Amino acid sequence: MEETRHMEDVQIERFSRFDRVVHWLVAITFLYLFFSGLGIYSPKFSWLLTVLGGLEFTRWLHPWAGLLFSVGVLLMFLRWAKDFFLTSDDMVWLKNVKYYIKSEEEKLPEVGKYNAGQKLFGWLVFVGGLVFLISGILMWFPESFPISLVRLSIFLHDLAFILVGAGFIVHVYMGTIGVPGSLSGMITGKVSALWAMRHHPKWFREVMRR
Repeated sequence: MEETRHMEDVQIERFSRFDRVVHWLVAITFLYLFFSGLGIYSPKFSWLLTVLGGLEFTRWLHPWAGLLFSVGVLLMFLRWAKDFFLTSDDMVWLKNVKYYIKSEEEKLPEVGKYNAGQKLFGWLVFVGGLVFLISGILMWFPESFPISLVRLSIFLHDLAFILVGAGFIVHVYMGTIGVPGSLSGMITGKVSALWAMRHHPKWFREVMRR
């Protein structure tokens, strides 16, 4: 019991200041794009436009926010892509993800800094960000491209919105309610040693060896 209390008090760095700035840049711009996109796309959510400054202003700001989001995603890719490649242990983890959902992580392969779910979400953001950027440019300047390409870009933009949006909701849930203690890593940059040992034991041992 005393050792557990001690490990709860010991803090280890999980994310640098740069990591956190890039993460929150992407998160905040995506939230704006999510809600402004809903308001522009569906009359049912047009009330959001009142909060966001009106239809004309939102239509003007949405693509610029999209460019800022794309810059953040690019920085994320350059920073984390090398850590997101799936391993054989990750495949076993994914096949038995029910144990993660049931908080029985001891039945899964030991996890490094990121589990397989986090890695998949990372790739979803990377690919989705690219789709958002390319399709968004075509939609921003529709008169410069064939109408068939513009229509395809609208479909792909909407599809990426649904997939990345769903992944984002799951990501927020797991980072707050699903796995308590995770959010502090992206706010302060640090997590407790006990949290690291329980959820990312392989990474925890690597940190302790440094």
